[in-house]
Amino acid sequence: MGARAAPICRRETPIPYQVHDDEPEDCQEVAIEPRDQTFNPDQLGWRFALGTVLIVAGYGAWSLIPIVIEADLEPSVKAALSGLFGATPFLTKVVAVGLMGRPAYNFLKRTVFQWLRRQWSGVAE
Repeated sequence: MGARAAPICRRETPIPYQVHDDEPEDCQEVAIEPRDQTFNPDQLGWRFALGTVLIVAGYGAWSLIPIVIEADLEPSVKAALSGLFGATPFLTKVVAVGLMGRPAYNFLKRTVFQWLRRQWSGVAE
């Protein structure tokens, strides 16, 4: 058996693209734990509930557009209100993701899409 080469230890500097090689005896190995981005039902709270209500209400705002169009209002007010109600789903989604967090939003999407897939596939549970 031959002699093994000593491992090179690298440490980060304040400038991310510069790396310094240190002597192996000066190095300490450190494992970096991956960030857990999963979200489970045990973490549901008021933020998740409020974010879900915002998303559903945002899509419900589209049903108000015909009411605005038929209302006895100035054309400019009709245009402004219908434009606002048309953009509401996008705006409420942005607020909801900011409120509940990206992992919780991904959990909501995953849960809804799994339910829809089961409904459309025709597979009985």
